[in-house]
Amino acid sequence: MPYITVSDGTKLYYEDHGSGETLLFSHGLNSSHLDIKDFIGEFKGEYRLVFYDQRGHEASERPTKHMNVKRLGQDIHDVIEALDLQDVTVIGHSMGAASIFSYVGQFGCAKLKRIVAADMSPYMRNTVWDGGIAQGKWTDEDFLQDLERIFDNIGYAGWYITKTMMNPALAATPPEMEEAMIALCGQGFDPWTMASLWYSLFRTDQRPAMEKITVPFLYIMPELPLYSMTAVNYIREHVKSEFVLEKDFPGTTHNIIQQMPRETAEKVKAFINRY
Repeated sequence: MPYITVSDGTKLYYEDHGSGETLLFSHGLNSSHLDIKDFIGEFKGEYRLVFYDQRGHEASERPTKHMNVKRLGQDIHDVIEALDLQDVTVIGHSMGAASIFSYVGQFGCAKLKRIVAADMSPYMRNTVWDGGIAQGKWTDEDFLQDLERIFDNIGYAGWYITKTMMNPALAATPPEMEEAMIALCGQGFDPWTMASLWYSLFRTDQRPAMEKITVPFLYIMPELPLYSMTAVNYIREHVKSEFVLEKDFPGTTHNIIQQMPRETAEKVKAFINRY
């Protein structure tokens, strides 16, 4: 299996396919390149496709240090440097987008050509604004309870967050089916990875990084987003290049690129062709 050993010694699983303009994909928390394979597959044959598993996820190493958003941005930098990527279009969903924001905050946009972010805010915490998670309604106490759930039962924690925030329609799931859903959410999840990155995501204010975005920016917004227009408008108002919002994806939730891989990919392709 191919790995890149990043600057702190952690091994990240990656794949590099095709030729042409380079697209680099970054997945979200408790996910992997496998979860977004249908979306990635929509670009096959037209571009050079590079994707990797974030530290602590799937085939990548699970370190016990440097489990924070700052390091996720450094990981992107190390992947770009290791593969000598230039003029990259970086595409991130949820925490994957946060990783891109972190990269830009630390390293700027010299190696980037475009940025695509799907349903992510530059600041998840809602203490000083309403642009954070759960449409601005998730409190610090809610967050602390999340951590308790993660360390008590990782499967239940994942299920609770999914049905409460990411797809509210799942709140109507019959009790007899919840046990299976909890088991499903617990498969492959690591409590240390989820808790440490969940904590860091809440604590890391990346709004200043928006000022450093000097390449065209596409924001993909589901019909039932995790983040409100407050976050979207903040990005729009602070990036230093063109901003495009795509939000015509009926019936979608936070997992939009899994729910509509072809439709979201077509919007990304149109954005690439335009800019």
